[in-house]
Amino acid sequence: MLSAVLLLLLTGVVLVLSASSVAGIADAGGSFFYFNRHLLYVGLAIVVVLVTVRIDYRKMRRFAVPLAVTSFAGLVTVLMQGRTVNGSRRWIDAGPFTIQPSELAKLALVVCLAVFLEKRRHQLSKSRRILRPTILGLGLVCALVMAQPDLGTTLILFAIAIGMLFAAGVPKRDVSKVLGGAAVLGGALGYAASYRRARITGFLDPIGERLDTGYQTFQSLVGLANGGVSGVGLGEGQAKWGWLPNAHTDFIFAIAGEELGLVGALATLGLLTGIGLLGFRTSQMAPDLFGSLLAAGISVWLMVQVFVNVGGVVGLLPITGVTLPFVSYGGSSLLANAAAAGILLNIARQST
Repeated sequence: MLSAVLLLLLTGVVLVLSASSVAGIADAGGSFFYFNRHLLYVGLAIVVVLVTVRIDYRKMRRFAVPLAVTSFAGLVTVLMQGRTVNGSRRWIDAGPFTIQPSELAKLALVVCLAVFLEKRRHQLSKSRRILRPTILGLGLVCALVMAQPDLGTTLILFAIAIGMLFAAGVPKRDVSKVLGGAAVLGGALGYAASYRRARITGFLDPIGERLDTGYQTFQSLVGLANGGVSGVGLGEGQAKWGWLPNAHTDFIFAIAGEELGLVGALATLGLLTGIGLLGFRTSQMAPDLFGSLLAAGISVWLMVQVFVNVGGVVGLLPITGVTLPFVSYGGSSLLANAAAAGILLNIARQST
């Protein structure tokens, strides 16, 4: 698992170097602007992994309240003082860097829900004791995230909660209620705003809408098709030359497909899938329920985020604006993923 994480971080360094050069010149006047920052983020992420893997995961119980308070404060602060980019207020300026509180919210939800479900492990069949507090807390967090607005992260938060409820042994009928409510709410929110309806239109007909709402999806598919089986070679892709917006963040997988081809794209997916499968295996073999729930929540988080990101890139899902774990450019995302990976590795070390 550790090898897969490190290989993905290395893959991200190479792909960000290639994908961000043109954007760096356009935004900051230097082709290495985003790459240098990404190197710093990767270095910090490796430190976070090495630190968290040495901390007994059972000690995470004491961090549940501080994580929840910090996450809530960040989500409120970003709505009041956050920086708006492309109509979304998701980032807090911190000197030369930015902080995205919604990434911390994912980790906070996993830890807090694991603590809550473990404490009430003998009451899992009582929906009032389990579902009501869970939906109340989850609803508050998701409302703050949707106010940014950020539907992609909201759906990931719902998926984390549903996965952890299932892993804890909550009756399937109660999990189905939450799943059904999330599906209805997700559909309603998808059509509630005009720009989200436009994304759905572009998703349904990316070729017909290639000059309008389907532009990003169409350019992503063109890049993937251009890569073929073996790719055009590192640094030789054309999509990053202003054709594909957000090439080094949300659409880094399209750059991987174009420059490394189907082989490189599948290898990247294989590493990500391997982490998820090993995470679920760790959940089954964890020494206690708390560790099992932590591992399950982290695994669901990473796998759903991979599915949402790659699904948008290849045209299977509407574009949501979430990053590819361990690979995309983005400090908050990388550090949150690194902390989650470190916790997962610690549980795996203590599993039998």
